[in-house]
Amino acid sequence: MIIEKSDRFKDELEAIIDFIAIDSINRALKFYDTLLLKINEIPHNPYIYRKRISLNVENIRELIFQGYTVPFLIKIFGNKLVEINF
Repeated sequence: MIIEKSDRFKDELEAIIDFIAIDSINRALKFYDTLLLKINEIPHNPYIYRKRISLNVENIRELIFQGYTVPFLIKIFGNKLVEINF
């Protein structure tokens, strides 16, 4: 199973981390580490996250973390989860 992060995801995450770091580098690092832990847990049960409200598509979900919304796409092949795209 692959977790793929888009360039947009990486750029926006970097901007968020930079913004938090203005106030506190430690809080920025904690935010980053905790978010990545949550993202890495998604493959275990991706459908516990809510469907993207604006789309109502079963395979597009949202992780809500500290006020930020992280949409992701679940790709299934047969009965097997093969990829999650951010």
